[in-house]
Amino acid sequence: MEYLTQFLIPVAIWFQGVPGLVISFMKGITFLGNTEFYLLFMPLLFWCLDITLGMRIGVLLLISGGLSSLLKFGFHSPRPFWVSSQVKGLAEGPSFGFPSGHAQNAAGIWGLFATSRKNLWIKYAAILLIILIGLSRLILGVHYLHDMIVGWLVGGILLFTFIKLELGVIKWFKQNPVWKQIMVLVFVTAMFILIALPFAPPFNPPDVDPTWIENAGQEIDPYSYDELLTTSGSLFGLGLGIIFLNQRGSFTREGTPWQLILRYLVGIAGVLALYLGLGLFFPDGRTLIAYILRFFRYSLIGFWISFAAPQVFAWIKLTKIKST
Repeated sequence: MEYLTQFLIPVAIWFQGVPGLVISFMKGITFLGNTEFYLLFMPLLFWCLDITLGMRIGVLLLISGGLSSLLKFGFHSPRPFWVSSQVKGLAEGPSFGFPSGHAQNAAGIWGLFATSRKNLWIKYAAILLIILIGLSRLILGVHYLHDMIVGWLVGGILLFTFIKLELGVIKWFKQNPVWKQIMVLVFVTAMFILIALPFAPPFNPPDVDPTWIENAGQEIDPYSYDELLTTSGSLFGLGLGIIFLNQRGSFTREGTPWQLILRYLVGIAGVLALYLGLGLFFPDGRTLIAYILRFFRYSLIGFWISFAAPQVFAWIKLTKIKST
């Protein structure tokens, strides 16, 4: 892998030789693959547009994010701007680089969106977005060519597997009691963290190559569990909320335009209160308490999105709860 990263540095430099206008455009495109964008987009889809698709995309996104973190820990591959000062890191890249999480998530999420729509133009737009998000990571200097290609490949395989298995998984959940559903959710969430432990010690990680730190020009912390705890915590909270929502009864998407707008504004205010508000008080760093609170914070966000917010919408007459 080290030989390959050195060999592909000229390719990374070549991709950065585009006009400044293209770089500015790609900074906007890469935001469409950021966690912050998905925090805004996925709830909009779930609360206001398509409940089932929003739920499916949310689950797939978080599984993909957890898998991406595990692969990064497993391969320990640097980003191009860590290796060569000739490559400029024009976006944040504190974690290991292989494979590209942006490319992987884009292939899975926008691929699922494309397969769920019959309109050909929507399908073409989703495919174009998958390509552009991947390319943006090369042009911004935060990924190699093989990071992007493998990211697309892993995302495609995950999408195929998700579509093939989801009906069977849904059937199992419907046939089993709530306590079993919760136990499976706990097991899946815990496995993401337990599998990571041999590859990245959470509290006493190896030293990072000082050359990487010097070339990066920004803070890097590739052994941090922050991304993994963000996705695993969100998955636990989202899954728990979905289990409770199915027991209590789903909610209706229907509503006037003003109800839909208010629904989103109220819901996203709750997301931001948890994301920003708790972020101000909860500690950061590589400590057990910081990691536990991070998991708890994102579990609350996932639970708010999938269960608590719909209950609030019903309470203030912005939707109706349908009994199961």
